[in-house]
Amino acid sequence: MTHQPEGTKTPAQDGAGDVTQDDARAIRALWAEMARGWAAGDAALFAASFAEDCDFTTVRGDKPRGRTGIEAGHDALFHGPYAGTTLDARVVAVRFLRPDLATVEAESTVVAPDGEPLTATHALAVVERTAQRHWSISAFHNMVPAAPQARQAPDAGDSTVDEPATRPRLRHLAIVARDPEKLAGFYSSVFEMELFHRDPDGSRFLSDGHLTLALIKHRLDGETPVGMNHFGFHIGDTAAASEALVAAGTPEPAERFTDRPFAEYRAMDPEGNWFDLSEHGFGGPRRR
Repeated sequence: MTHQPEGTKTPAQDGAGDVTQDDARAIRALWAEMARGWAAGDAALFAASFAEDCDFTTVRGDKPRGRTGIEAGHDALFHGPYAGTTLDARVVAVRFLRPDLATVEAESTVVAPDGEPLTATHALAVVERTAQRHWSISAFHNMVPAAPQARQAPDAGDSTVDEPATRPRLRHLAIVARDPEKLAGFYSSVFEMELFHRDPDGSRFLSDGHLTLALIKHRLDGETPVGMNHFGFHIGDTAAASEALVAAGTPEPAERFTDRPFAEYRAMDPEGNWFDLSEHGFGGPRRR
C-alpha cells in the first residue's frame, strides 16, 4: 500500500491507486505558495493557487469573483491593514473523494511584523486535478473559529425557558483608546479578560467569554473622540431585525465595509446612538 502523508485519506473504493504521494504534496504546496505570496505582498502569487473561476467566501461572507477578485481583494489587504504581515498556513487534513478531487481542511494565522499573531482562521476547501495533473483550489470557505462552549447546568436564577433561541443578545462594546495595548493589559490583569485578536492598526479585542470588548486605536487625524463608541447585538436574522428597526422609526441598518471579520451592519437608535448587528457573532473565546 502506498504511504500517504499524515492527515491524508484516500478513497476507500476503486481508484485509490491513482492517488500518489505527489498528489498529496502538490495539494499541500498550494497553501505553501499562498504563504509565499502573502509574505512577499504579491497578490498575484497568492491567488495563483486558486482556479480561475474559484468560489471563494471570506470570513465576512463576501464572495469575490474568481481568481481575479481574490487577487484584487488581497492586494488591498497587502497594501492596507495587513502590509508587512506573514501567513502561517497549515494543512490539517486532505481527503480524496476521487483521484482527481479532494477536500482540504486548513488553518491559518496572520502574523504581525513583530511576530505577534493577529488573527486565526479555519478554511474548508475543494481542490481539483486537471488532465495535466495540475491541482488548484476550486472552492474555499474561510471563517474565524470560536472556542467550543462547555455544557453547564443552569443556575436556578438563570432559566431560559421563556427565551427564544434567536433572541438578540448584547455581546459587544467598543471603546476608542489612545493606547489599546496598555488598556488591554489593564482589562486582562484586573478583570481576567482574554486578548483574542490584534489588528495591525493597534486595535485590540478582548472577551470575558460572553461579551467582546473592542479597544479601537484613536487616530490623531480623525474626528472620533476617545471613549465609549458603540455597542453590538448578536442576532439570528438580519432581515427581521432590520424590519423591526424600521417599524420603530429608525433608519434601515447599513452594511459595514470593514476588514474586521465581526459585525456586518451598523444601526442607530432614536437618540442617535450607534450599534452593530452581527449574525456571525463578535468572535472571541466562549465561557467555559
